[in-house]
Amino acid sequence: MTKSLPRLLGLILLGLLQGCDSDGDRDQNPEELIREITIVSSAPNDGTASLTTTLTATLYLPKEHRRGLRYPVIIHSHGWGGSRISSTEFQNLKPATAASTLDYVSQIDSQLVALREAGYAVISYDQRGFGRGGDDGDEGSDGGSHGMSPDFEIEDAKAVVDWAASNLNLIEDAAGDPRVGLLGSSYGGAFQVMLAAEDPRIDAIVPSITWYNLRDSFAPNTVLKKAWLIAICNKIVDEDGAELSVEMEAACTQVRVSFNRELADAPVTESLFFDNSLASYFADPGFSMPKVDALILQGVRDTLFPLNEGIQLFNQLSTGGGDVRLLAHESGHGGVRSGSGSQGPIGQAYCGKLDAITVLRRWFDEKLYRRNGVPIPRICAALDNRQAVQVESLTPATGEFSVSIPPLTTVLGSAHNNVASATGEALFISGVTVTRSNQVLLGTPVAQLLVQAGPGNLDPTPTSGLNAAAVFIGIGIEREGTVFLVDDQIQPILSTDERANGTPAPIDLVAVAEKLEAGDKVGVLLYGKHDLYENHPIGSSSTGTNWQNNVATLLGRVDLPIATMTDIITR
Repeated sequence: MTKSLPRLLGLILLGLLQGCDSDGDRDQNPEELIREITIVSSAPNDGTASLTTTLTATLYLPKEHRRGLRYPVIIHSHGWGGSRISSTEFQNLKPATAASTLDYVSQIDSQLVALREAGYAVISYDQRGFGRGGDDGDEGSDGGSHGMSPDFEIEDAKAVVDWAASNLNLIEDAAGDPRVGLLGSSYGGAFQVMLAAEDPRIDAIVPSITWYNLRDSFAPNTVLKKAWLIAICNKIVDEDGAELSVEMEAACTQVRVSFNRELADAPVTESLFFDNSLASYFADPGFSMPKVDALILQGVRDTLFPLNEGIQLFNQLSTGGGDVRLLAHESGHGGVRSGSGSQGPIGQAYCGKLDAITVLRRWFDEKLYRRNGVPIPRICAALDNRQAVQVESLTPATGEFSVSIPPLTTVLGSAHNNVASATGEALFISGVTVTRSNQVLLGTPVAQLLVQAGPGNLDPTPTSGLNAAAVFIGIGIEREGTVFLVDDQIQPILSTDERANGTPAPIDLVAVAEKLEAGDKVGVLLYGKHDLYENHPIGSSSTGTNWQNNVATLLGRVDLPIATMTDIITR
């Protein structure tokens, strides 16, 4: 009896100590560290005419909260048609890597678990109009989506920061200046850059596969990227049950009209796209970008928000004086026809040896906790799934490497397209033969072309403007007898574009990054129609009819951004 008493007291004491261990939150009412919250935004709910809008969110507190320690906060939001990471989803998340079989957005979202374990509070919230029909037991945030409006969605995001500053035990750099990081992909990347433009409390962001100018992404050179636009509108209306604002409903109605193919055919969308972009801030002569540290993750083969958008974000965010890096990988928004002349399925989120998925936590550690970070180059560009280059800046294309397009070159929508294969029916015009194995395509090709509507060209919407024809241009490489389209990227140029008339002016094409091999023939691929601009959802097997009767003639040149690299990194 006397011998067993000390042992019994010891077991009781051990149990009490284990129960008080703040590292054992699985045993200590985990609901205290996971809370469903609502946040009231001062931006109106135009669906109900209320002067405020209620946002739904889930708060994940770190173990440091129980110890009374201060910590930074990461505010996370979702992609278009998505919803916040609910408590149910969070419990099932495991931190992934770029090698994971999860889709890219899920890989990014999985890092919320690692961030919380590393001592960050996390708030994941539903953007207005979203979060309906999820597993979180509520109807999501109020209102209708305006597509990332400064007057609505960005005001909502400010309200989330306000709530965190008022209710959490956050590290502060000064009174009223909490340490705040932002995370999310696509639609969840756009709120980060626009909020950082308005709110100096934001310290570090990781905008991922998102846009600088939504108009340039959705309607490059004023040609509607119909396949993506239709899919985006179909997804939110037909699949997710989300709520749209009046102007977003009108925009979706216009872009879904079968024969509309130019921005002038859908006038509601033009100002809407531009206003819902960081580009609109920089259009104001009085605007000055606040300082923010930004790790930009962009997809080289992303056909919705291509590398150009990441380069623009890099250039403009850098004007604020923060530490800004660009990591371009092979993943992102994919979905074009495969087959002959294709580079195959979209790749992984690696940039050489850098894993874009896992590196983001170390980025936040450095910027928000002042811990040792991980070396990240100023610009890293993936050339494929394994190879990459690291540079300080991108060299512009010059006439040193150029493709000449002879007079009366003609493209037909009915003949020069990607219906049967990625490149087999396109016109390939070679311009440069590669003689060394250490050369790369890296940056933005520049076209100077005279484009005209050919005899018989048929514009289905002539009432919206002149009889317009178009040429769709990509960079092509002929290697060992096979031609492929570099990075799946295509850029349209209209015959009505003032820069393609009279004395042609430079027009940027889509930025690319590709390793070249000795013997490659580098040139341009010319199409009369292309799936990305046709009236069917992205990934559809339909052939589309928007540009079927397109006839365009052209001449001029395309300068290529070919550079010699002494150090190509291989994973």
